[in-house]
Amino acid sequence: MKKKDSIIVESFLDFPVRQLCTVPIIVVYKSPSDYPGKYVARLWDVHNRPTRYAMIKNSLEDVRKGIPETMTRLGPAAKDDPVIIETWL
Repeated sequence: MKKKDSIIVESFLDFPVRQLCTVPIIVVYKSPSDYPGKYVARLWDVHNRPTRYAMIKNSLEDVRKGIPETMTRLGPAAKDDPVIIETWL
């Protein structure tokens, strides 16, 4: 997704993810091409499509602070893009 298409959020803690997605998925990237040198957490819907909502931070720790505790972290799958470092369900 292009930088200009993103809607940047400070956190997903108080964000209405359930209203936007039936099954919210947050994918965390390290230094993607649209935000080099940053950690990006992007909200995806269950149909394997990214939404426009993203959280941009300087560290993985800061990204994790903005993800709801009710979500479960999964490591990257072998077929994932190398910039994907984890997925939250």
